[in-house]
Parts: sequence; C-alpha cells; structure tokens
Amino acid sequence: MIMSMTTVRRLAADILNVGRNRIRISPDGLKDAEGALTRADVKGLIDKGVVTKAKTQGRASTSKKKRRGQGSRKGSASSSKERWMQKVRAQRKFLQMLIDKGALEKGAKKSLYGKIKSGLFRSKKALLQYLKENKYLPEDFELEKKPEKKPAPKKKRPRKKPSRKKTGKKAGKKGESK
Repeated sequence: MIMSMTTVRRLAADILNVGRNRIRISPDGLKDAEGALTRADVKGLIDKGVVTKAKTQGRASTSKKKRRGQGSRKGSASSSKERWMQKVRAQRKFLQMLIDKGALEKGAKKSLYGKIKSGLFRSKKALLQYLKENKYLPEDFELEKKPEKKPAPKKKRPRKKPSRKKTGKKAGKKGESK
C-alpha cells in the first residue's frame, strides 16, 4: 500500500511541530516517502534526512515598520536627528579625505554617499570595514595615526579660605519668647 504525499507531509508537520507548507521532501527520497505507512516510518525518513523542515521566512522588517509610530518614539526629534547629522557628517568627511588622498576612486563616491545617507554604516570604522570587504580599498590599507597629544597640565586652583562661623545668641525655637 502506498501512502500519499499529503499524508506524509501532514504526519511530518505534526512530528516536527511546524505547518505543512514548511515540510520539504527530497526528490531522491520520493520512493521511500511513498512507502512509509506509519508515523514511525515518517520519523525514520526525518532521521535519514529525506523529510526536512524549511527555514522560516523573515518577518522582522515588517514588524519593525509597525513599531515606528508617534507613540513609540522616545526623546525629542531633534536629538535623534542631531545624532544622525553628527554621524553622517563625520562619515562624509572621512569619505572625502580618502578620495583626496587617492585611496578611493571618484566614481565610487556617488554610491557610497547614498549608502552613508541611508544610515547603512554605524560609524567610520564600519564604513572602512565595508570599503575593505567590497574591494574599494586594499586589505592592508591603514590610516595614518595622528601623534597623541599630551594632556595639558592641570592648573592648580587657589585654596578656599576657611569660612568663619558667626557666633552670637542662639535663636530659640519658634514660638518661644525670652
């Protein structure tokens, strides 16, 4: 007796605790799957790797979009924007510096500029890493480090004069008379 694929799929979904649409049956093992008669047979197919469950498809970006409403925002809009502006300006300056030095071709500027604007890079370091990984810069590229400045010596503050406490008659409690 031959079991239909829908039954194998249903049993496998039940065993693996997933929906029927996530069950994958390999084309090489179709004959084995048809010959499975019991739940134990389907478990055996799962162990062999004939029947597998597919990976879930992402929904994170959709749910991320849903949580951007006015009520979910914390802090003022200007503080978030100012942070973004600081980051973007630093990255643009860094990009321009690389082009001026000749380490980067001018043709790459347009695409990288757009990526910076979209907030793809968290920092200058992330931008540099991206440039190396995507062969914009050679792997052994190093930035010239500026010589470290010695901190300025601390100025000595003049000592405060000890305060003089006024001595006199002690004031009585409220409501008391002499």
